[in-house]
Amino acid sequence: MTDKIFYNESSAMSLGWEPSWLGAKAFDESLIRKIRAFQRENGLKADGLLGPGTFRRLVAHREAQEDYDKAHVEIQPGEKAILYKGKKFPIKWDKVVLPSDPGGMQHDNGYQHMKRKRNISMFVAHWDVCLNSKSCFRVLNKTSRSASIHFAIDNDGTIYQFLDMNHIAWHASKRSVNKKSVGVEISNAYYEKYQSWYIKNVGQPRPLTTATVHGKKLGRFLGFYDVQKEALKALMEAVHNCLDIPLESPDGDTVVREVASGKYKGFVHHFNVVKNKIDCAGLNLKKIVKEIKDEQ
Repeated sequence: MTDKIFYNESSAMSLGWEPSWLGAKAFDESLIRKIRAFQRENGLKADGLLGPGTFRRLVAHREAQEDYDKAHVEIQPGEKAILYKGKKFPIKWDKVVLPSDPGGMQHDNGYQHMKRKRNISMFVAHWDVCLNSKSCFRVLNKTSRSASIHFAIDNDGTIYQFLDMNHIAWHASKRSVNKKSVGVEISNAYYEKYQSWYIKNVGQPRPLTTATVHGKKLGRFLGFYDVQKEALKALMEAVHNCLDIPLESPDGDTVVREVASGKYKGFVHHFNVVKNKIDCAGLNLKKIVKEIKDEQ
């Protein structure tokens, strides 16, 4: 351990870094543990020695963080926002409820808390197979440590944020995708038998639709309200502006290898991740992405 402390002291003198870069106060065992954690997060050998290779990754991490701080836009009074690393970023939608707002909801389990900025390159769209977003939240919480989501879009277009985007939600069936993504659950009970509930409680029927997923045509099912699609569009644009996720969406109606491996950059369906999912069939993400591009 003494040898590693001496090595890091010498490295700091020659390369020009200091313990505070990693949240440490001195050249000690705590610093070695923090170096190991940083190395594991960045795919490096976790030996606790901050040599040239680790130093290069650390500099890149700090520069990316500086870019994030510079990109942050101050929220004006009355303006709606979404949360990333504890800061607020604007969204062009008037019905947004954050965890700290009246009526807000926040996960207290079922996700991985992240202190360091994570590399987010995907946005995954789901439907919740629930009658509304509050029911969706209750269902996710009942699954205890196994499920969570960043956003939900209710029947009236209200966007709820349940989790800061920097934390890893367990929503996309694959850890490789969860690590790189944020997700949204759009309220939709799917089955046509629930149409009477929507007529009674929402005041209007859902559109009926069909679609082909994984090469199989689905029977008729409930589609999304127009206001939900407009809310999704506003959320996608805000997430793009905040996280710089490219305005792209894959072709096809089935699993995309690049998506499933976590290497894709863009806006995807859950059915692009795994074959046993069909959400969000009938929702044209490519069209929404194009509309956002055209309006910029």
